[in-house]
Amino acid sequence: MKAKINFTFICLFLFIGFSGIRISLFAQKEIPANFCISVEESKLYNLVNEYRKAMKLPAIPLSKSLCYVAKAHLKDLVTNKPDTSTCNMHSWSNKGDWKPCCFQKNKDNKVCMQSKPTEITNYPGLAFEIIYWESKEATAEFAFKQWRETKSSQSVIINAEKWEGFSWNAIGVGIYGGYAAIWFGEELDVEKETKVCGKNIVFTNSPPSNPSEPQLVTTATNRFYLIFGSFNSINDAKKEAKKYSAEGFKKTKIISKDNKFRISLSDYASKELAVQGKNELPSKYKDAWIMEYK
Repeated sequence: MKAKINFTFICLFLFIGFSGIRISLFAQKEIPANFCISVEESKLYNLVNEYRKAMKLPAIPLSKSLCYVAKAHLKDLVTNKPDTSTCNMHSWSNKGDWKPCCFQKNKDNKVCMQSKPTEITNYPGLAFEIIYWESKEATAEFAFKQWRETKSSQSVIINAEKWEGFSWNAIGVGIYGGYAAIWFGEELDVEKETKVCGKNIVFTNSPPSNPSEPQLVTTATNRFYLIFGSFNSINDAKKEAKKYSAEGFKKTKIISKDNKFRISLSDYASKELAVQGKNELPSKYKDAWIMEYK
């Protein structure tokens, strides 16, 4: 979408995809030891978590890997211009150590975009990108304002609507030229620290603090859930869900549907991944069944 605001052209895109673990066909790269994020990028990260805090949502740990991916993508857009009349800003050129992507809204090429973190870093999962462009130097405050006021991108940031069933455990930010981008991932980054350039500031990558209550999913997400237990009472479901979380199921959720409260041990983007997840469950959980929430 394009709009003219104060004589500055603004363009926002939201990439919609699915999460899950992938093994990259590319040799995974070590992030340069001197990689750091700018003060302006750190401001963007703080704006995201301040907004989530206001919405009573947990902070998302900063991911060095996803920050690196964000900056690499923005530099590719500025330098090589893979976004054309048919390829939008989620596209990647053939000028780097990654699989080139011409991202088109109506084409089934989402995996090419989602897998960029595993292609160029050691990040262990897929990720989602929201991206912004203006005709002058992008700033954290103005970019975040546009995302916050655009329903599609706002819903990603605060896990609303179709993103309600996702749990963000990693976030990467990037600003370069007129572009700004944020990447969201469900897997915790293997990189432990992210430095701010020229400042004695280091963001430590640690799991977000677990909310006192398990996540409640109340709207369709088009995801596949491994269900183990169904209750008539939300309180009973919460008590049982906490037990599973303590046993190592870190993505435990409560699915509210048809006046029932079902406990999900984990959730997936496709039925195939859900079947694989079910097969990997400990024997005591083999009675879990797969439910698609749509």
